[in-house]
Amino acid sequence: MNIMTIGDRIQTLMKSMNMKQWEFAEKFGVSKNSVIRYKTNNRLPDPDFLLKLAEEKVNINWVLKGEGPMMIPGPWEQDTAIRRNQRYQIVSGRQLLIDEYGDTYIRSTVFPILAEISAGTPMEAVDDRDSRKQIEIPDSYIPSGASNYMAFQVNGNSMAPQIKNADIVLIHKTIDWDNANGKICAVRVDGGITLKRVKLDHKRAALVLEPLNMDFKPLILDGDQTSDIFLIGTLAVHLQLC
Repeated sequence: MNIMTIGDRIQTLMKSMNMKQWEFAEKFGVSKNSVIRYKTNNRLPDPDFLLKLAEEKVNINWVLKGEGPMMIPGPWEQDTAIRRNQRYQIVSGRQLLIDEYGDTYIRSTVFPILAEISAGTPMEAVDDRDSRKQIEIPDSYIPSGASNYMAFQVNGNSMAPQIKNADIVLIHKTIDWDNANGKICAVRVDGGITLKRVKLDHKRAALVLEPLNMDFKPLILDGDQTSDIFLIGTLAVHLQLC
């Protein structure tokens, strides 16, 4: 019977996070040589390293003693999200972290639903954080860190049938229009925000905000009209009430 050492468990953790050795070292604030010594059992993990693991919801008892699951348990079932007492199913979103070691516990982040986002005519985003509406997303869907994402609830049907009224969208913040071309984006227009597919028409020097619902007309803005238009971000995760 093979008994896993601390080094074995650190190697397992690194693989479960889909990280190279230098990425793992950088994320947890240690040198690459320290990681090598941890993995080869030539050095016990330092307290600061263990603290940073704990901040990422890694079970320290598992690391040191092999007790319990790798990650601290959360309320998650894979690919299911919870907002208060309502259950949402993740419809789309790239899952980057796959648990290869059989753990059913998935690290997650709770996002406040900031406001409604119009799937129709751009409307003012009314801050809705005081309503305590929240959505919980697996960290594997937010690889660039929670601070780079924001959650909105859809109001309207211009993006139906793909994105329906009352769905939740998680937006990855970006101001890079070229990267947004062809993607579903949150855009601020004349003080209001809307969810549309962005298309850059370079020939006409125009920005096209395109609905997915054929009953709605696209909004075409030429260069003179784009000074008050701001890109909020691209669609990262789409959730529907189930």
